Amino acid sequence: MDSPSPHPKSLLEPQTIVLAVLIGSFLLFVTDAVRYELTALGVVVVLVLSGCLTVEEGFQGFSSNAVVLIASMYIFGHAFTKSGLAEGLGRRMIGRSKPQPDPSQGGTLTGRVHEAGLVLRMTVASGVLSSVLSNTGVVATLIPVASSISRKMRIPLSKLLLPLAFGSLVGGLVTVIATSTNIAINDLLREIEGSGGPFGLFEFSQLGLVLLLVTTLYFAGPGRWLLPTSSVEETLSERYQVPKFVTEVLVEPTSELINRNVADIDMFQRFNVAVLGIVRAGGERPVLAPGPYNRVRAQDTLILQGAPDDVLRLSEVLPIRRRESVEAGDTRLYSDDVRLVEAVIPAGSEYIGQSLASSEFRTRTGLNVLAMSRHGELQLKRLQEVTLDIGDTLLVQGHLPDISRARRQRQLLVLDEVQAPIASRRSWIVLATLATVLLGAAFTDQPLAILGMAGALVLVLTKVVLPDEVPKIIDLKVIALVGGMLALGTAFQRVGLDKSFVHSISSTVNDGFSHRGALALLLVVTMILTQVLNNVSTAVIMTGIAVELAQTLGVSPRPLLMAVVTGSSLAFLSPVAHQANAMVMGPGGYRYKDFLIVGLPLAILTGVTSVLLIPVWWPF
Repeated sequence: MDSPSPHPKSLLEPQTIVLAVLIGSFLLFVTDAVRYELTALGVVVVLVLSGCLTVEEGFQGFSSNAVVLIASMYIFGHAFTKSGLAEGLGRRMIGRSKPQPDPSQGGTLTGRVHEAGLVLRMTVASGVLSSVLSNTGVVATLIPVASSISRKMRIPLSKLLLPLAFGSLVGGLVTVIATSTNIAINDLLREIEGSGGPFGLFEFSQLGLVLLLVTTLYFAGPGRWLLPTSSVEETLSERYQVPKFVTEVLVEPTSELINRNVADIDMFQRFNVAVLGIVRAGGERPVLAPGPYNRVRAQDTLILQGAPDDVLRLSEVLPIRRRESVEAGDTRLYSDDVRLVEAVIPAGSEYIGQSLASSEFRTRTGLNVLAMSRHGELQLKRLQEVTLDIGDTLLVQGHLPDISRARRQRQLLVLDEVQAPIASRRSWIVLATLATVLLGAAFTDQPLAILGMAGALVLVLTKVVLPDEVPKIIDLKVIALVGGMLALGTAFQRVGLDKSFVHSISSTVNDGFSHRGALALLLVVTMILTQVLNNVSTAVIMTGIAVELAQTLGVSPRPLLMAVVTGSSLAFLSPVAHQANAMVMGPGGYRYKDFLIVGLPLAILTGVTSVLLIPVWWPF
């Protein structure tokens, strides 16, 4: 039976519309003008309203096997994190940390050996864990571990976090379920004629493991020397230049602040000023990170954080007088029960897209934000109004219970000293369930999506994951992105754009390229697009092109598809190429150029290795 014709009719050629949607969505992804999930949903709306897809075809991606499996793997990832398994396994693989010897006492060589071994173990640990868990989840779990070990061993954190991020990206090539990109490609292959069908669970494991080995050896040699070296001597307040934006003011006897709770004084928020502490006049113990029940008294000294002009405007309204003897170092800002810590905004955090003011951050967390770093640049002014994004690193001050609660809720990654996790009694359920899913996928014909959903259901029924947690666990932005891009991929093939693209390059390939050269070209194009676009979008479009190119050349599509799978994971050249990169940029103190300097040689090494090995294991 013929498929129903798209409705309504469009005045423009379908190819023109789909190409315009493709270019428009790519521009929005590159410029980040619109959130990527909204762009993906807009793609579906435009394609259906223009008649390029039917309603059923437009929404087919949201009910696909890919979406079901991705949602299921989010639940597995949460179970691993909640039970302490992910962090525990990561710590075991990284090894016990011992303080690094003082170089002045002849410990330099030993210290270098410690650093080299730790860098290698960090790369392997993140790669192995990312083979079955989300790489962003693995990075989020191991960043605090790396931070803690960095302090104990006095090794710059910048030496550890890029190997962590890059290892997780390569680890995503070990199994089909490791990344949403792999899953989206695999689901698309079910629908494309002549693709050879979806990949098996472990079909490209050998290539992924070899590339993980190449990445590890790279960081054992030149890669480690290319990593930037951040200072380990700076205090947090020095690194974030806190003294420039901290002022001490004396509360005059006539001030209207007297006898009022700090939390009730909306004037501080109005002028973008935070109260970090109260120094009592009578010699009492200072009150740091004051709560709602701490009242201001006459002759108190308030430690305020804010831009100098904001504090000046505040002083014009309130009778307060600036004091000259300001001690804004770490010891002035924390005590036995109050700490200064760094915290990273992870992928999936509820604070993404909100400002500190609109999210009521101080009220919800009890924490003061003193400064923020984004893409290596400090931001200290108007902090309450800045829209938060993945990878933003905050310098926060708060009481230990509030910091511990923030760490448990995992909306922030707290980079403080962390204790080794105690595995939950239900850990064995998580391991047994995952093992059953993997064995079922390897030895039965049941779809991975069904097996994954069954495993997720077991975790919920056994209360490893609570039902109320499920809506918060699943990242609907990723679901929207995958569903929308699958619709674009369907339209791309439906109107014949894949054939047009392949026709434009086939003459070049036939005239001057071998089959291996065509594979290399496809891998390089995919890898370059991945650096600037969302890797799911790149992979979906390039998958259709790979299958069509294989049919044009008269070769098996498998090696060309592997070029797409591989290229879409080699996101080493930019901090915005992947969420894992964005998450390590702030705490590692990296610049854009660091990703290029460290990532380009690794991209070349892994790319060349892939071009050499793919035709061996997947012949043309």
